[in-house]
Amino acid sequence: MWPTGGLRERRSRSSGSLLDEASQDLHEQPFSLSSDPRFLYHSVAHDRAAQAMLDAIRRRDGVVVLTGEPGVGKTILCRAVMEQLDRRTLTLLIADPFDSAEDLLKTVLVDFGVISRDDVAHGRLARASLAELSAVVRDLLFSLAPLQAFAVVIIDEAQRLSVELLDQIRAVGELGGNERLLQLMLVGQPALSSTLAKPELRQLLRRVSARASLGPLASDEVAGYVSHRLGVAGMGPRVEFDDPSIARLYDLSGGVPRTINLLCDRAMAMGQAEHVSTIDGRMVDSAAAELDLAPLAPRGSRVRVAAIVAVLALLGVLGAAAGAFVFHTDLSALISRWQSTPASPAGSHP
Repeated sequence: MWPTGGLRERRSRSSGSLLDEASQDLHEQPFSLSSDPRFLYHSVAHDRAAQAMLDAIRRRDGVVVLTGEPGVGKTILCRAVMEQLDRRTLTLLIADPFDSAEDLLKTVLVDFGVISRDDVAHGRLARASLAELSAVVRDLLFSLAPLQAFAVVIIDEAQRLSVELLDQIRAVGELGGNERLLQLMLVGQPALSSTLAKPELRQLLRRVSARASLGPLASDEVAGYVSHRLGVAGMGPRVEFDDPSIARLYDLSGGVPRTINLLCDRAMAMGQAEHVSTIDGRMVDSAAAELDLAPLAPRGSRVRVAAIVAVLALLGVLGAAAGAFVFHTDLSALISRWQSTPASPAGSHP
């Protein structure tokens, strides 16, 4: 089962030199932008999305789609899911963009050890056609069947792919046959869902059997997220973010982990410069100023603003309609009066 429940580490106050000492002994940055799955924080949103992905993979569903705004942690979540799969599941995460289905198939064959990079560059498959590459991949997949194994290919940043390439990927997914020996997962920003809804991708959309959406951290999860990353890097509980700083982190980031990482990394640099081990709200605000990050309006306020804009737009439409009605009524009355007025005698002048 996918582990549930976020880590809640105790945060204790420490002397002013501990941040310097911890930084000297540190072998990795707690708030780097790497996608190391050890740093994954088990928020409610992340656990829910991960469980949906794992369930779909284990059922060998058709195509799985994971969407989320930039910075919410889609890639690190995919890497964590891959670690939860057993050895009979061959996994590949394609993070680099590719321009054709041939490039995709070559990447699969290289990563799964069927061919080498030299074979792709100079060997027999250097100029192989899509049909030839598909045949090699099909042979690979059907060799997994006696082992009760199958392959999972995760394509990150899939919103960048063209409609034509996405349709070719659908054909690649069918290489696994009725045994469902190949599982495809498309990961990308919300625009991916709009692209998949296009008529040209109707066949691909029919193969989408599971969807998951990944959202940001909740306000009460930011403290646990920060403590978790400090703990993994070996700095907790010697370094502390106080309650006001946690509140500012959420206000400025909206719960997006990538933004939290940027703010924390910059704030800790300030704390080290001041030789303190407690990061406060002032440091977070200074970090935001250096990063040119403005605080986000509270969600409720954003909703209210949107509602006010909608109401004003509706009033504008109603006002225009009312004006048109009044104008039409006045014009009709004027025409009626003009029609009922007797014509002047011929040759007469006003």
